[in-house]
Amino acid sequence: MENNFTTMTISGGRAVLLAAVAGALWGSSGMVMRYLGDYGLTAAEISTLRLLVSALALLVYLLLGDRRRLAIPYQRIPIMMGMGFGCLFVFSWCYALAVTRISLSLTVVLVYTSPMLVMLMSIRLFHEALTRAKLAALILFFCGCCLVAGVFSSKVHYSWTGIASALLAALLYALYAVLAKLETRHTAPNTLMAWTFIFGAAGGLMVIDLGHCIAMLIAAPKALAWMVVAGLLNTALPYMCYTRALAGLEAGKAALTASVEPLVATLLGVVVFHEPLTLSAMTGMVLILSGLLVMNRPTAAKPALPPGVPLP
Repeated sequence: MENNFTTMTISGGRAVLLAAVAGALWGSSGMVMRYLGDYGLTAAEISTLRLLVSALALLVYLLLGDRRRLAIPYQRIPIMMGMGFGCLFVFSWCYALAVTRISLSLTVVLVYTSPMLVMLMSIRLFHEALTRAKLAALILFFCGCCLVAGVFSSKVHYSWTGIASALLAALLYALYAVLAKLETRHTAPNTLMAWTFIFGAAGGLMVIDLGHCIAMLIAAPKALAWMVVAGLLNTALPYMCYTRALAGLEAGKAALTASVEPLVATLLGVVVFHEPLTLSAMTGMVLILSGLLVMNRPTAAKPALPPGVPLP
């Protein structure tokens, strides 16, 4: 029997915080990917192994609690398979592929066209209003991402295959937000994430050389440690936070809030890799924070009507 989770909503403030935490954790994934890439693992192998770690961690968590939470109606399996393989594995693969074809800065900007796609789909599917605050926040976020990523720099490299991969990643990211919003009406967030991780990892295992992965991890124990970090802190936890936020927040608003990712990535680059903090990057970070404030500013409450006055 299918469960209804429409009542499992959370407060708007907590949902915004969860979406921001998800974006911050995703922002640290670039740093971890740099370390893993140094050990010779391919983009597909990293994408698969991080999903596998996430799936195992969430399975252990659910099995130690109530095992019944893993049960899902068979009608929900196809959409979870699509979310796992398409929206998680193929998204991660396309993102990593884009980075090898074009600059990381251009990849980030193209992928962060996804909030606009989420907003457009949400208007149709969820009847979410496209307010002036959302439009203003979208413009601030996008301009901020461009400046933070340095997309206007002469060092940006262009490639049609890289651009196509980044745009496909943006579409898959947007589809995940929309599908997860729909699925949280029927399935508990942790159950949803467990099965999407399982299907994503299973799909990835069919296209990679698992023997090569095992050999690489055995030869470099530090790579295994970084893979656990990638699976838990860059995949499982942020996706759980983001999916939970979608239960109490509009899909478009959640996607925009998670756009703090490039801001966090830039700060980590400065602190960890001693990258220069340019005026362009600082301006972009200010724009991203301004967009977050504009989108989440409180709206004035409408005055109550006197008793006996009919509603319009």
